[in-house]
Amino acid sequence: MTIIQANKFYFLRGGAERYVFDLTTWLESEGHRVIPFAMQHTENRSTRYASFFPSYVATERPRLGLGALKTVGRMLYSLEARRRLASLLVDTHPDVCHIHNIYTQLSPSILHTLADRRVPVVMTVHDYHLITPHYNLWAEGCGPDWSHVGLVRGTLSRFHKGSYAASFAQIFTYKVHRQLRLYERFVYRFQTPSDFLRRRMIAEGFPAEKIEVNHHGIDPSVVKPRYDHDGYFLYVGRLSPEKGIETILTVARALPDVRFKIVGRGPEEQALHRLGHACPNVEFVGFQSGDALWELYRGARALLLPSRWHENFPLTVLEAMAAGKPVIASRVGGIPEMVEDHCTGILVSPLDMHGWAEAVARLAYDEDMRAQFGRQARLATETTFHIRHHYARVLAAYESVLRKN
Repeated sequence: MTIIQANKFYFLRGGAERYVFDLTTWLESEGHRVIPFAMQHTENRSTRYASFFPSYVATERPRLGLGALKTVGRMLYSLEARRRLASLLVDTHPDVCHIHNIYTQLSPSILHTLADRRVPVVMTVHDYHLITPHYNLWAEGCGPDWSHVGLVRGTLSRFHKGSYAASFAQIFTYKVHRQLRLYERFVYRFQTPSDFLRRRMIAEGFPAEKIEVNHHGIDPSVVKPRYDHDGYFLYVGRLSPEKGIETILTVARALPDVRFKIVGRGPEEQALHRLGHACPNVEFVGFQSGDALWELYRGARALLLPSRWHENFPLTVLEAMAAGKPVIASRVGGIPEMVEDHCTGILVSPLDMHGWAEAVARLAYDEDMRAQFGRQARLATETTFHIRHHYARVLAAYESVLRKN
């Protein structure tokens, strides 16, 4: 089978790109031909198909003026991306196109090209942008609800990247795309990492029969589980408001004899460091990756994920579980589909500080419970969340849309 993988970036920038590269590796190992389609960028990986990539479009912080109008035009409907993809289709004759994050840089214009050439489309929905102009959905009572924000209010609030221009462009293009319903019309099959996202998409008018849940997975062989520990609870992720890291500091003050390690960087880093001065049992260890990160997982008592937004399907949960660690997490978004309460971890309401302190104390002082939860967590990654099941469902989606085509 020949498959196009379309995503705005062709270098390792975030979770979506990591997913695309891992999926590509697996598909090629199974004998399939995989062709990338993305924007041009100086950091892109080398590929013989780079000449088909449309030029780079910067949407991070557009400035007012003629250049901004041109950028918004490309975000709405990129004629260049459509032309370049048409040439790629003629050159490669793909069976299926698998799209990922194409929203503004490539734009849904490419869906028209694929429809014209009768190439069926599968889409992995990595975030909430199909149903909200903001990429995050705050849990109820934890932050602003941008899911149905108006153009004026959203622009004046500078909700997107702290910029009037970026906020206007984001909301305007989102609303136009929703009115045109290009994704609903031209995508044959949506795969969502969580049932939470599937239900939200249906509530926003996406056809239920086109949406299926395909939980992400992990290869548990990448890490040897460890059921003892080095005495600390662990957070891994971005240091930003929606992650609720203040909860960890609150718990640390309530449990001064329990140690915590916080891994990551982000916009709240300096503020959290200042708050952390009053918590000698909290250590900020910065960004970590590779073997160093795996050793931090293996040495932890448990992973903490006190998110205040509806996490879709965070990979850190699967990584900790593969390392044999239970997870204490907020009962939001897709997390309850990953963490079975009082089996592989403990679920807590995001704003329940007493509940958070109690959950941490239970796994700090009850070693038998903590070890049992850790073994169940590891077992879940060897069975339910093994990556082979996820990839098999992706391939089944390709075969299904080909039959319908």
